[in-house]
Amino acid sequence: MEAKINLTLEESSLLRNSLDVIQIQGKNAKMVANLQDKLEESIFQLQMNIQMAEEEKREKEAAKIQQLEELKSQEEAKKPTPSRGRKPKS
Repeated sequence: MEAKINLTLEESSLLRNSLDVIQIQGKNAKMVANLQDKLEESIFQLQMNIQMAEEEKREKEAAKIQQLEELKSQEEAKKPTPSRGRKPKS
């Protein structure tokens, strides 16, 4: 039976580091090693999720900037160009 616990990156790292300092008896060594592996995998996944979320956010911001620049270019293109030195005939 397994339990699912949602931990932050900091919480997972704390638990993983604490496993390095506890006293382990022979019968528990394999279980602690497995727990260390699970926590390391969890930490890796959390770091990847954070990195992907940050990258997605940067991409969205870049797309917004590009869209604003395109709108600005379109507005500039719509502005009439002033005539140079020609006066209308009277």
